Amino acid sequence: MLAIYLLFLELTKYSEGQLRCTVWCIHKGLVSRGSRTEIGKFYLDLVSLILLLVLVVSDRASSQRSLSIQKWVSFLLRRRCKLMKHWDGKMRQCSVLVPPPRTSSLLVLVRRLLRLPDQRRKVKVPAAVNACIVNALRSVISNGSLSDGVRSLRRSQVGESFIWACDGEGTSDTILLWHIATCILEVRHPCRHDQEQGSPPLSNISDHKIVATHLSRYCAYLVTWSPKLLPDNVAWSKSLYKAVKKDAEDALVAGHSAARSLTPVVEYQQLVETLSANSKHEVLKNGVKLGEQLVETIEEEETAWKLLADFWSEMILYVAPSDNLEGHKEAIARGGELITLLWAMLFHAGIVSRPGEEDGSAATTTSAGAV
Repeated sequence: MLAIYLLFLELTKYSEGQLRCTVWCIHKGLVSRGSRTEIGKFYLDLVSLILLLVLVVSDRASSQRSLSIQKWVSFLLRRRCKLMKHWDGKMRQCSVLVPPPRTSSLLVLVRRLLRLPDQRRKVKVPAAVNACIVNALRSVISNGSLSDGVRSLRRSQVGESFIWACDGEGTSDTILLWHIATCILEVRHPCRHDQEQGSPPLSNISDHKIVATHLSRYCAYLVTWSPKLLPDNVAWSKSLYKAVKKDAEDALVAGHSAARSLTPVVEYQQLVETLSANSKHEVLKNGVKLGEQLVETIEEEETAWKLLADFWSEMILYVAPSDNLEGHKEAIARGGELITLLWAMLFHAGIVSRPGEEDGSAATTTSAGAV
């Protein structure tokens, strides 16, 4: 802790920026003059470095000490103080697949007629999500590369049969496909009626379910509201989301039943039948297929949630690297994003791109640091 404190004092002498970036172009062996820019506040950069130092310590500790370190990491991610006032420790949540309400209201009708955008709600990042991301990060550092979820599926005893669902055109369609499947599993295994998901306390919900549902909704939010922070073409991601969302709405409205007090089994069956019969978009069809496969082929509910938790933990790290400095600058300006924090953590670990990509972009090389 003394070394970290001295590092803090040293950094405060030189820079207030979170990142000081030097960007230059390389063309036919010629290197242009570098241009420099500062982004955000250096405190986020410092926290991510501290987290990585903590992870290194935890790798050399006993299992009991590792658990203690993990609690410290969770505390740092949730800590709200003046040094981190730009991020409140919350994550936004959004869902593409929202079944029509059983009771209509004027507000719902108006929103549907006016095609208002999806509501975004913010929830505190649960401790289970922090811990799962940290474990996934340690695995990434150990392997030296990111995975779009395939690695986690291969580690699972039941995961091999689900790898087909990772073979999309891009990251956005894979996210939407797995998000739809996660929603379907949640319909089959809902929370208790007296406890809303995302609302404290969460003690009666398994950690794996908390991780899977929260990260699924956060990734759906990124596709919906912040496609700039994803690796796909922004226009393509926006177009894809709108097409899948409209197809889901049309399919649900076409098959909407006024039945009340349905059991989870019946509601799940009706949802799958409705979407299978009325959906037209390939991503929605495959999402329903995957959701049905999760429910029908995995006997233990907890096994299914663990598979999804591991998948989403890998996916959120997979999409985090980015050369879109402007996009992260905007994210910090509007209050900070979980994905920006993960981006900084991966950068400090030396992971700046996904497998198959060049470090940075095809035509530019970026160097960034606190000083």
